[in-house]
Amino acid sequence: MKKILTGFLFLMGFSLALSPGLCLAKNLVENGDFETKKTDTQAQGWLTKIYRGTSADFSFTDSVKHSGSQAYMIRINPPGGSVLLYPENKITTITPGKTYQLSVWLKAEGLGYSPNFIAPAIRVNYKPDRLSPVPTIDLMLEMKGENNWKNLTITTLAPPGANEITLDFLLTKGTIWIDDVQITEVK
Repeated sequence: MKKILTGFLFLMGFSLALSPGLCLAKNLVENGDFETKKTDTQAQGWLTKIYRGTSADFSFTDSVKHSGSQAYMIRINPPGGSVLLYPENKITTITPGKTYQLSVWLKAEGLGYSPNFIAPAIRVNYKPDRLSPVPTIDLMLEMKGENNWKNLTITTLAPPGANEITLDFLLTKGTIWIDDVQITEVK
């Protein structure tokens, strides 16, 4: 009986050690799953900037989502333009010299260049020291021919003087669904 109890306790401890909540690195992006709304069109912890001449619609959708109860949708109306989506609060819980990974799940339809030939992209960088060239995920390249959700990642090394990570979604044309945005320290 003692061996069975010892084996059971060992298995329980092992299972707890491998549970997702204990193994995953802390996500530095507030509300990266877009589960909390600030308003009917704005996610808690996120800001949008619509550039002059651009018409866009923002909403939450429970019918097109990667996980959880909803995803965030941005539709840029013809002829296109520029919309910026970025975290409202600074991401300052970083350590210079550490490696960080951005992971995001996207679904897109009708992506294209803006009338000013700006490409849709996701940019991640640091402040005050910056990386050059700016680490960028080219959405035209990565989402070409994709009809379903796709996980996009980029890994960067924080410069010696960095104390903040910046994250920008630059969107130009079409519809994009965003879910499960994470920035985590790579161990």
